[in-house]
Amino acid sequence: MSYQNGNGESGPLLDQQTAAVAAIEGAKFVNASADKIKAARAEGPLTFRMLGFLGGLAMVFSNGIAILDRFFSFNYSGFIIAVYGVVFGLIITSLEAPGPCSRFLTKGIRFYAKFLEHTWGRGLLYFFCGSLQLSNWNMLDWAVGGFMMFVGVTAIGVGIAAARDLRLVKFSIKDEVQLKQAWDDHDVDKNGKLDVKELTAFVADTGVDMTRNEIAAAFLALDRNFDDQITYEEIYYWWSATGTLQGHSVSV
Repeated sequence: MSYQNGNGESGPLLDQQTAAVAAIEGAKFVNASADKIKAARAEGPLTFRMLGFLGGLAMVFSNGIAILDRFFSFNYSGFIIAVYGVVFGLIITSLEAPGPCSRFLTKGIRFYAKFLEHTWGRGLLYFFCGSLQLSNWNMLDWAVGGFMMFVGVTAIGVGIAAARDLRLVKFSIKDEVQLKQAWDDHDVDKNGKLDVKELTAFVADTGVDMTRNEIAAAFLALDRNFDDQITYEEIYYWWSATGTLQGHSVSV
């Protein structure tokens, strides 16, 4: 990519120093991603949520590099797509980052993007973002876009499977007494909430076999306030005949 100065002479749009800085930042991104993958691998296969988080980081990185290049090369349509890519990437990383969502993000999802409460909704978002990324004609965008479309399809499939298995778990619990007993048995630290490991044991004891991805989707469906923990109230309203919590349907 090159530009022309006032004398009509052409030169490279990005000099060697800029390219070196970009390469250093790229290396930092790769190393950080590798550390996250190693930490997740220590607990088992990567879930679609971790893959979505890494894909969101890749979107921010790849589109962030592209913004200036496309602006100064007068590729304004590509510039706008890159800006959207950064915005969507930040939204995805905020959604899937380890730990509870911020109160602001939770409120935004509840009132303006309710479909993101569900695994299938996030899968559709990932697939859309991937297709948007593919519209840019270079190898990096194709790689990131293809990856996000893959994660999107995976999330949709996992959501369907998790919904089926959660119904089996629900029907295996005969009454509230059994539900409360199972809750007490698996609330190991007695803090009144279940984390992912405790929910995994809770499901396993009902005789239903769920993969780590399906557990992640089930946790997302049950954790109605996105605080990264499941209260007894949340699991009771999922189990109850109404299947609702404060007017919100409990589904994957």
